[in-house]
Amino acid sequence: MAPYISRMRATIVVLHTTLILPLLLPEGYSSSMLTASAKAPKFSDADLLEFPLNLEYLEAEFFLFGALGYGLDKVAPSLTGGGPPPIGAKQVQLDPLAKDVFLQFALQEVGHLRFCSISIFCVIIINFWQGKL
Repeated sequence: MAPYISRMRATIVVLHTTLILPLLLPEGYSSSMLTASAKAPKFSDADLLEFPLNLEYLEAEFFLFGALGYGLDKVAPSLTGGGPPPIGAKQVQLDPLAKDVFLQFALQEVGHLRFCSISIFCVIIINFWQGKL
């Protein structure tokens, strides 16, 4: 049978270990040393705009397929950019209220994509006229 250790004693051992162990480790194991040697990845402005745009596409496809059984290629073909249709997505069997909520979210995401496509186009035009492109 294993020896019994009270909860209080176990707490004290864990507390002492977390306070003393970092003092005994070499300097190379400290978090400040690890963060000082880490280099941040370099992202362009286009990368920072593309990531949330990809999320908007994912959300739009998710909600459209859930509510209607088809995606952006039928609802707003101008927003697809000519890519292939998703594979494996199916319409979900929902009650009327949940289906309406999914449809509302889907239409909202399509609106976000339309806004994003227009606003990115405007940013490109502005940067072009300011000589930044």
